Amino acid sequence: MMKKIHFLFFDRLFIGCLIKTSGCPEEVAGILVTLSEVGITYVKEVLVNQILTDIIPLALPDIHLQVKAPVGLVDTTITRLELSGANVSHSDVKLGKTAITVSAENIKAKIHFHWVYQYTSSYIPFPVTDGGWADVEVTGMQAGATVMLQAQNGTLRVILLEHTTSIQNLDIQLHGGASWLYQWFVYAFDDEIRAEIESAILTTIDTWAGKLDALLMELPRSLPIDDTSAIDVALVEDPFLGPNFLTVCANGEFVSLKKPTVPPQPGHSLHPGIICSELEKMVTIAISDYVVNSAAKVYFEAGVLDWLVDELPQESILNTAFWKWIIPQLYKKYPNDDMVLHLSASAAPQVELTKDGAKALAVADVTVLVKTGNGSVPVACLSMTLSMDAIAGLDGINVTGEVTLNDLTLQLKWSDIGTFPVKLLQPMVRTVLSKVIIPILNINMKRGFPLPVIPAIDLQDADVRYDDGCILICSNVYYKNGYIKTFTLPLGKLYLQNVFS
Repeated sequence: MMKKIHFLFFDRLFIGCLIKTSGCPEEVAGILVTLSEVGITYVKEVLVNQILTDIIPLALPDIHLQVKAPVGLVDTTITRLELSGANVSHSDVKLGKTAITVSAENIKAKIHFHWVYQYTSSYIPFPVTDGGWADVEVTGMQAGATVMLQAQNGTLRVILLEHTTSIQNLDIQLHGGASWLYQWFVYAFDDEIRAEIESAILTTIDTWAGKLDALLMELPRSLPIDDTSAIDVALVEDPFLGPNFLTVCANGEFVSLKKPTVPPQPGHSLHPGIICSELEKMVTIAISDYVVNSAAKVYFEAGVLDWLVDELPQESILNTAFWKWIIPQLYKKYPNDDMVLHLSASAAPQVELTKDGAKALAVADVTVLVKTGNGSVPVACLSMTLSMDAIAGLDGINVTGEVTLNDLTLQLKWSDIGTFPVKLLQPMVRTVLSKVIIPILNINMKRGFPLPVIPAIDLQDADVRYDDGCILICSNVYYKNGYIKTFTLPLGKLYLQNVFS
């Protein structure tokens, strides 16, 4: 499926990730970004501003004409023809069912050139030459283009279909030379100057469409997280257009760098057009719990969720003497011996996202080992189920997380030292989790994973919210590369300052 999109100018586009129920395959779409109407307007204005700034000054080809004037044949040449300034008083973007229309209207431009003429006559024994300069004011110019955005090989292709431009008025003011030739000169060169301007604008649109296509094709399909995993950010469908939003689909699945794994299937789908409308943000990034759970599965199968604890703030806990009154048979069999706790997840943790927040459920084995002269001897194993509360955050373009221990239950799985009151071990296990395991998890989660945006884009004023089945990042965007460093003008209007010579 391909979508037609009408654009005036393109420079760079940040690629978000979007999920929808229609078109985006539910089994592979895990992240979505929805550009709101305000966000699309901002992107449009940045692109128009960027390309105008890049092309000014724009040198145009010399023009040579030989025409029959009242005084005879006149050879006239225009040189150093330059578009030295431009002002777009209004640009607009409209979303249709299958198209985005971006238009620039009432464009004003300044042109400067030098001119020289020579004419001969049977009444004059020698050629007559003269020259000067001219200033041209272009008003009522319009421009537009039609491109097609198509998901291909995990990224977007930009295919230019058509582009148009027109000029309503040219006001040519000549300076120098014989004033009696001015009106004839204006009449003779009006069409030629129009044609050169329009040709230059069309060529520029061609060039920038090609640049954008090349840029998008170079975007990575996956982003490495660490030595264990990467996140697949390949697009899985063409963009989806709504009445006032634009979405595209990306995979979002964590993949193993060490061995292939079958990702978990999403339990539900996210709808296109999820927008934090009441916050009036430009972009809404929705991250499905499918993404988080695929990460948990990859790290579980890589054996990363496995810890040996042989040091604690209270060293006495890891000695059998500490347990002589709770598990006397342990102390009797291994008096005053040091201990090691082996914590290993027995299944991939499961994360649940709701409007009330994020929760994680994990199941792990806690094996108690005693250090002897012959090595570490396993003496008992506990099955542990714990629930944790989680908080999602944003550090730059990285989604981060932090967990705190909520509830903990223990059951005896097996024992070589007989039965013992498992509940009495809960304070010790909670201490190990709170002082050692949870901090290690939070250090890794603080690094987070990156959102698939290009370096030219920053997220600003981001607000993290929760919904059923997903995390929502509601944010404004800021284009930080190129020439535009601030953008405080009203949306819907665009002005270029200090560009006239």
